[in-house]
Amino acid sequence: MHTVTIRHATLADLPLLLQYRRAMAEEIDNADPSVVNRMITALEPYLRAGIAEGRWHAWIAEPGGSGSLEIVQWVPGRQDPSARRAWIHSLYIEPSFRRLGIGRRLTQTIVDWCRKQRFEWVYLHPSELGRPLYQSLGFESASEMRLKL
Repeated sequence: MHTVTIRHATLADLPLLLQYRRAMAEEIDNADPSVVNRMITALEPYLRAGIAEGRWHAWIAEPGGSGSLEIVQWVPGRQDPSARRAWIHSLYIEPSFRRLGIGRRLTQTIVDWCRKQRFEWVYLHPSELGRPLYQSLGFESASEMRLKL
């Protein structure tokens, strides 16, 4: 069994966060390398600014993976009257570290941080691989629709 440490990421971790995001896109989405390269090129300055401005937070599991949280402005609604929303993004565990509870620990760390920040809800769009984990932590499915323009 590996000893895993979870810590809040800093700007110095940006290359690792981008590496994991690339791996996730290639693995889960089976994305074309040119599409992934375009995404990473756009994502790097976005994450750099988000981390510096405190609207993007990430946690690193050493060794094993990472998970990110974005705080976005949102229209207040009936269930969530807050004008900000916490979105979990890009939870990625290296294949050799899966099924060791690292994803659960990362997700719980992020959820605990959100509670301390007084968020009422945490949102995410799960992969099929991650869906059972999130359901076991109490996340519920919700419907939404989208239109590609």
